[in-house]
Amino acid sequence: MSFRKFGFVIAVFCAMLAIGGVSFAEDKVLSVTGGEPVVYSCDNGDRLVARYYSLSDESLNFVKVTFPDGKEYTLPQVMSASGARYTDDFELSWWIKGDEAYVEKRDDQGDWKPLYSDCRVSE
Repeated sequence: MSFRKFGFVIAVFCAMLAIGGVSFAEDKVLSVTGGEPVVYSCDNGDRLVARYYSLSDESLNFVKVTFPDGKEYTLPQVMSASGARYTDDFELSWWIKGDEAYVEKRDDQGDWKPLYSDCRVSE
């Protein structure tokens, strides 16, 4: 057997050992938890509805916010120093701390501007 063939046989053998030694984890089925509506009344009289969700493995938290005009935004949770912040970092940002929330939206220049402020959980 030539050296080249022997090297090929060894390489194939090593590859088979490597693949055979790999343990494939079973596919986990993820589910979404949460979704109960939380109604916020804002200082301008508008009401916003937020539904908070989480994946069952807790790898992602997100909120679906519905505005008075019926428009909905789904926003992932991002790092926040205080409270919780959900944003697509493009158009809309939803902030909560305790029972309070406020919404910021980017203007035409790309600056964040308040859209709704002083929103509180309705009883």
